[in-house]
Amino acid sequence: MATKIAHQTSPDRLYAWMLSNPQKPRLVGEITRQNNGDVGLTYDPAWLETGFALSDDMPLVTQTWTPVHHAGRQPGAPGALDDARPDRWGEKVIRYLYKPGASVFDNLYFAGDERFGAMGVSTSSSAYIPFMARSLPRLEDASDLNDAIQIIESGVGELQAQQRALLATSGSLGGAKPKAAIAIDGEEWVLKFYNGEPFDLPLVEHATMTLAHKAGLQVAQTLSVRLQGEHALAVKRFDRHNGARVHCLSACTLLRSELPEGMEPEFGYPQLARALRRSADPRTLDAQLHELFRRMVFNILVANTDDHEKNHALLCNISGRTMKLELSPGYDIVPTGSGALEHQFMISDISREPSLSEAMTVVDDFDLSPLEAANAVLNIIAVVNEWQSHFRSLGVTEPDITEIAALVDAPDLLEQRQSFSADAYAQGGKPRRKRNPGAKAFR
Repeated sequence: MATKIAHQTSPDRLYAWMLSNPQKPRLVGEITRQNNGDVGLTYDPAWLETGFALSDDMPLVTQTWTPVHHAGRQPGAPGALDDARPDRWGEKVIRYLYKPGASVFDNLYFAGDERFGAMGVSTSSSAYIPFMARSLPRLEDASDLNDAIQIIESGVGELQAQQRALLATSGSLGGAKPKAAIAIDGEEWVLKFYNGEPFDLPLVEHATMTLAHKAGLQVAQTLSVRLQGEHALAVKRFDRHNGARVHCLSACTLLRSELPEGMEPEFGYPQLARALRRSADPRTLDAQLHELFRRMVFNILVANTDDHEKNHALLCNISGRTMKLELSPGYDIVPTGSGALEHQFMISDISREPSLSEAMTVVDDFDLSPLEAANAVLNIIAVVNEWQSHFRSLGVTEPDITEIAALVDAPDLLEQRQSFSADAYAQGGKPRRKRNPGAKAFR
């Protein structure tokens, strides 16, 4: 039986809770509506006494934190709270299932309990009461989930009651493309679906992520799921661990938090490396910087130009009232089907071009000598050179291989793979570092 939308009413007051230990949630503060459509967060007095700053742009003081205003931006939430709200796909599900025209405040509430990181949103300040606690769909529900998603995406037909129930946990999730939170063997995963791309994107993403693993990168675990005509991709959540939840920040929030109010940061790999220097545990800093360099090089070589600031995340390791950051496993690593020629994340201080030589100008930001960096590049090139055989071994079709080859084996990238040599860096030499004169030099 088809079910009509039952419009929901959002509460007048909301409260943020920390769910690092879901069995012992802690009240963080009150979430308030702002006149311009933003939401604000005011820390609770007890959190001010015993808690930690959720992000650097929200220090532990008695005031209402609101988003920094930038010309032309859409309404949002401050700092780490913005990372806990749904993005375009989650908002679409919320508008369909619960409330057309939902505001940022509404979306924070209706997103429910599967949101990114360890923050939760409750209607009560005395107990953690999220919107509609729901059980997660299972992997065997993938086909039914896909059918429900097609109804939302096409606008044709109405969801059955069972389909609405399956989609109920999808409003928590970020990103623009269809996905659902699911459970596999008692652990939490995200299931991503094909959405009319020029190739079987979920299977190609699985192939690219496993290729990255072969190249020595730390990436989220993936699993390809066969559906009728294409695949879905299951990605294991790195913000859930042994029943606990991990407080996380996007690179967007981290880099914005480091600038004076009103300034826009430059989002890029060297900028993120410099932020890690200030915020990561010194005992693991070198390993994190080296990982970030390898990730940048791999993304260049596989034409993953959609490497924007929301596609990099930091795990927050909390000790008492202090927080140290750790680069999360890589995710959303896949050749960009749009064929965009420039990266969303800057490769150097002045360039977004997919250039290995440009990447080599900033190796000192990653605590690598020129020769160490060059050898890392060569190791990744050796793996990427075998991408076609790897993709075929996972079932990527020949027509899709041809589509991907136009990106990964584009003349410029292929020439870079063939011509890159460590010889020029053997004596410690490297191309001269170039900076954007207007950039803040984080050191």
